[in-house]
Amino acid sequence: MGEFAVQVIPAIDLRGGKCVRLRQGDYGRETVFDDDPAAVARRWVDAGASRLHVVDLDGARAGERVNAAAVESVVKSGAAPVQLGGGVRSAETAVELVELGVDRVVFGTAAIEAPAEVRKAVGLLGAERVIVSVDARGGMVMTRGWTRAGDVRAVDLMASMSDVGVRRFMFTDVERDGTLSHPNFDSIAEVLASVSCPVIAAGGVSTIGDLSRLSSMGVEAAVTGLAIYSGALDLRRAILEIETLGKPRGVGC
Repeated sequence: MGEFAVQVIPAIDLRGGKCVRLRQGDYGRETVFDDDPAAVARRWVDAGASRLHVVDLDGARAGERVNAAAVESVVKSGAAPVQLGGGVRSAETAVELVELGVDRVVFGTAAIEAPAEVRKAVGLLGAERVIVSVDARGGMVMTRGWTRAGDVRAVDLMASMSDVGVRRFMFTDVERDGTLSHPNFDSIAEVLASVSCPVIAAGGVSTIGDLSRLSSMGVEAAVTGLAIYSGALDLRRAILEIETLGKPRGVGC
């Protein structure tokens, strides 16, 4: 495994107040797993998770927070620190979420459409509280809940966001997300070579082998969703085998 270990982060995707998973980000291919997101949060933390990745899918598409009640139920459960994305388009919203108890806010579309808001959020909250999520298909950034294709390369967006003070990124290969088909290791390697900041990988993470390989590549954390909901990956075992064999990577660029 080596000296460092990747952090395993369960995903809790919210739509209509319920915990769901989408296949390749397609809102028409949804599977509902639970109608009590807070209970799901506690389940994953009981299995050993030390952080949760929560996404307001409705908010991502609408451009504003939609599943506020469900988000609050997860945050207020106090199960584990929450990083939240979906509909976060302004520094003001980011500050409100941190005041609610969210540990890290995740900007996606705003990084393309309102970079000044990301810069402002970093200034108000500090870089440790801000993540920019770069969701890509074929290396090109997708926005608005993965419904709109752009003409910006993922690595170029990361470079521009580094310039405004962002010090942590999340990279998702949309075509692998919700497929159990393993991460796009080539794309992740390209991203890691382009930035010196911590990178969280998502999309297709489905086996302990995937986690081990990501750890050896230098990824800080890996988000997994469908694999743990379907039972393809045992979260407790994954955390025991991966996280306990090394120490967390240091923060900073």
